Amino acid sequence: MSINIDYIRGLASNNEGVDVEFKETTGQLNRGMETLCGMINGWGGIVVFGVNNMGKIIGQHVSDKTTREIGDALRRFDPAIELQPQYIRLEDTDKFLIVFCSNGLESDKPYMWDGKPYQRHDSVTSVMPREKFLRLHEEQTGLTYTWERKIAPDMTIDSLDQVLIRNVVDGGVRRGRLSEDAKNDSIPTILNRLKLTHNGAVRNSAALLFGKDLSDLPQVLVRLARFRGVDKTEFIDNRQISGNIFALMSGVMDFFFKHLSLSGSTHNRIERKDELEVPYDALREAVVNALCHRAWQHQASTIGVAIYDDRIEIENAGRFPASLSPQRLAAEEVSNQDNTSLPPNPDIANVMYFGGLIEHWGRGLSMMSKECEMAGLPKPQIKDNGFMVKVVFTRPARDAREQLGNSRQNTPVSGENNGENNGEKKLILEIKRDPTMTQPQLAETLGFSLRKVNRIISTLRKRGVIDRVGKTKGGYWVVNQ
Repeated sequence: MSINIDYIRGLASNNEGVDVEFKETTGQLNRGMETLCGMINGWGGIVVFGVNNMGKIIGQHVSDKTTREIGDALRRFDPAIELQPQYIRLEDTDKFLIVFCSNGLESDKPYMWDGKPYQRHDSVTSVMPREKFLRLHEEQTGLTYTWERKIAPDMTIDSLDQVLIRNVVDGGVRRGRLSEDAKNDSIPTILNRLKLTHNGAVRNSAALLFGKDLSDLPQVLVRLARFRGVDKTEFIDNRQISGNIFALMSGVMDFFFKHLSLSGSTHNRIERKDELEVPYDALREAVVNALCHRAWQHQASTIGVAIYDDRIEIENAGRFPASLSPQRLAAEEVSNQDNTSLPPNPDIANVMYFGGLIEHWGRGLSMMSKECEMAGLPKPQIKDNGFMVKVVFTRPARDAREQLGNSRQNTPVSGENNGENNGEKKLILEIKRDPTMTQPQLAETLGFSLRKVNRIISTLRKRGVIDRVGKTKGGYWVVNQ
């Protein structure tokens, strides 16, 4: 934008404001740069040197020293900014107006000057509050937590479950998400390539994903509760589980299988499909999100899972990016076929993807809504108060559950189910999802030993529940209704 003396006269005839600031000379250069920084972080504006506080145009001399000082001041912007002053010579004098102009369209907001971010409010310039700075930063770069990349004290590679690391790599290769060569890498090489170590030191992300003893991390805990009724007055079951992310995932899903009914549904389907009363895939996605997107740096908070008679609540410390509400993200997943995933813990998210916990990038919210709709249930509610994210699923009405003959909500915990029945249900659901899975693959996915998978399959085949068609390689499972 080209500025001339008539334009400055027009500005000077009015008062200073949010987008206009006058300084008498570059003796006030620092204050002028602070104001310019605030304008750049807002909607833009103009700073003019050579106009006094009464609006009188007086100009100033410009020497080599003046231009050097201006150049030095501009270099103190972070990120670096392409902004040059305009020099307007006053008629019949050797004085100039020095003008800095921003249109507010700079792409790397928030900017800092001399190590501090500034904002503009009316005609006042002030240091930007930390919360606003973080919000502006998130709008440009997305929400990212740094805790996952910090070094885990007293944790070594030997402290990690190396069998689990190998299983994740094998699963990533099998799914086509890692190259075949990854299977030949050493454990240190694998961890380095996954960004889980730095110069051989174990990062927090590695501890969360593969740690064997996480007693020094009190936040690596999930609270599980089954309440009688619709409030927290009376417990039916109340427990806590700890462990790495893969262990927590398995423990939460086991809890769902213990306390939710297994029903058969034909809602919006041609064929009957056996499912948990709230769809397995939707619940699984919500738990994955809680583990993947949690603000793990907060030691005082834990992930919570609560089952009531009318709903299921899953909550975790964290929030959505400032520029992206849950509603907007879900809408973009439907309308935009590109990846909309913005994981705040990208290294953890990548390993969960390789390990099969994350099936598709950027489709979670829309998938949960679709699964619930297919089951005849309302879309899950997603609440974000800036500190906690909560996902609320509606359970089917109690009489609907009882008509299916599977309601167990008012019986003692000890009589609700046993571990082997839970294992059978989980295995059946997995082979319905992928009938080609082998027994080792089922063991890895379910977190069972190969011996336990073999025992469950043998029992189910004897009872005629499942059959195997074809050989181990190239064959598939059939579930008999």
